[in-house]
Amino acid sequence: MEAITGIIAEYNPFHKGHGYQIKQARKLTGDRYVLVIMSGDFVQRGAPAVFDKYARTRMALLGGADAVLELPSCWACGSAEYFSKGAVGILDALDCVDHLCFGSESGDVVSCQKLGQVLDKEPEEFQNFLRDSLKEGLPFPAARKSALKKYLEARHDQSFSGDALFSGIENLLDSPNNLLGIEYCKALSRLNSRISPVTVKREGAGYHDESLSQPLSSATAVRRLLTGPKYEDMPLEKLLAYTQPDSVAAFTKDLLSWDLPVTEDDFSLLLKYRLLLHTPEELAGFADVSLDLARRIIRERNHFASFSQFISLLKTREMTYTRISRALLHILLSITKEDMSETPGYVRLLGFRKESSSLLRMLQDSSRIPVITKAADYRKMLPEDCRKAFEKDLFCADLYESVKAEKSQKTFVSDLQKSPVIL
Repeated sequence: MEAITGIIAEYNPFHKGHGYQIKQARKLTGDRYVLVIMSGDFVQRGAPAVFDKYARTRMALLGGADAVLELPSCWACGSAEYFSKGAVGILDALDCVDHLCFGSESGDVVSCQKLGQVLDKEPEEFQNFLRDSLKEGLPFPAARKSALKKYLEARHDQSFSGDALFSGIENLLDSPNNLLGIEYCKALSRLNSRISPVTVKREGAGYHDESLSQPLSSATAVRRLLTGPKYEDMPLEKLLAYTQPDSVAAFTKDLLSWDLPVTEDDFSLLLKYRLLLHTPEELAGFADVSLDLARRIIRERNHFASFSQFISLLKTREMTYTRISRALLHILLSITKEDMSETPGYVRLLGFRKESSSLLRMLQDSSRIPVITKAADYRKMLPEDCRKAFEKDLFCADLYESVKAEKSQKTFVSDLQKSPVIL
């Protein structure tokens, strides 16, 4: 059987660093196929994707991927732990993926595995250190970091020994891609998966870097280019060529001639409507919304001006911008705590390359969960609980399409009518 490497991504949007990762994944594993599990129209930081899932699927295929499958919306919009659990759960359920390749600032897969296993098993000694750190008043991320440091010190772990002990853990737990890598390894450990993790060291700009000074710019910088202040000293064509692989840049330039990028503030009126519908107790039923946050939302909603402004208004030292953004997105999309199950019971094909059609046959033959290639078939392919989750995906996609169509003055097309991208 021909080997497969899985990549979990958002491609919001696709840039040269993503293309580099795909190439390095093939080089590191020697696998023939690269299969991507990608977020749909809304992403993990609690915002709409800048382009819809079909445009980003085409970018991924132009950038070297063989096929793209959709991470269902409830998991795509979840915390790092939940996002990872859903995506890794799909890769494991496909039962034919050999490797999971993720980018990391450290380039150290062994440390990511080690920390992932500790966080999965949560040994009693670690739990005691964690409780002590929380009692000291540390926020949870800082408390977890402190507990891991003390646990590894107590275990005399040689891979984190001496002066490098704290700085090693500090760097691993303070870097966004490292954190996701640890969560992927934790999910693999929890599933006792046969998939082997490998990592590509992140090159170029940092995850949150908004500058275009690096040869490999971040997705944050590319989104700023597309939706923020314009760079007057450089034409768009040159900027796209600087940030994206040639084939992707050409597609993005063409896409921008008839489609406009989408931002969270395009959903402001819809969000305000949703906030006006509910009591604090009802708001607290949505995923990631505590009763305290729900009450604060009600107190402040008369001061609502836009999606992004309201996030900033609600932000506190204890609750980050991203956490609040994710909570508000769950309210907008009607994602409740009850919607958050362990792992997806299905996966949907978004696109593939014709020369990789044998990969689709492998997926359909081996997968323990349905692989939906035609959306209209979901009713006969899925049990009732999975149908409800899939219909949530359709609602999210149609809401996004409604806003995008209005903004770009295009005709609305329901997600149920759309077909996978084929190159």
